Order: sequence, then structure tokens, then C-alpha cells
Amino acid sequence: MIVLLVMINSCQSRVVSRWTGQALKLQLPNDFDKPISFSSGRENEKDLFYWSADGQMKVKTYTDWGLLESEIVFVKQ
Repeated sequence: MIVLLVMINSCQSRVVSRWTGQALKLQLPNDFDKPISFSSGRENEKDLFYWSADGQMKVKTYTDWGLLESEIVFVKQ
């Protein structure tokens, strides 16, 4: 039972939010300044496209279990 509770609390999915009635809380990146867009189009992933504090455009990908999350940094060459 304890393992199940820990798994539910660690899941970053809106499905769990619907079951528990509690809001899904995702940690914003440390360098977050302002949002550009948010997308949850792919299964088990959510993308936050944002401006960083140093003026870069970045994408932070959140996964349901917090594993294999990624970040994209856009650079001008």
C-alpha cells in the first residue's frame, strides 16, 4: 500500500490529479522567466516552451514519471 501511494505521488500525470482531486504541480526550471507555450499533445509527455532568465528560448519536457526528461536550447548561428 505504501509503495502504491509513493508511486501515485511521484507520477506527473493529470490522470492521477483527476483521481485524487489535487492539482498537478510541475516544478518550473530554475532559469524560467516567462512562458511561450505549453503542450501536452504527446502521450505521457508535456512540453513547456519558455524564455529563460538570460534571454534564451528553451523547451523543458516533463514525463509522467519524471524519468528521461529533456531540455532543448535554441541557438542562433
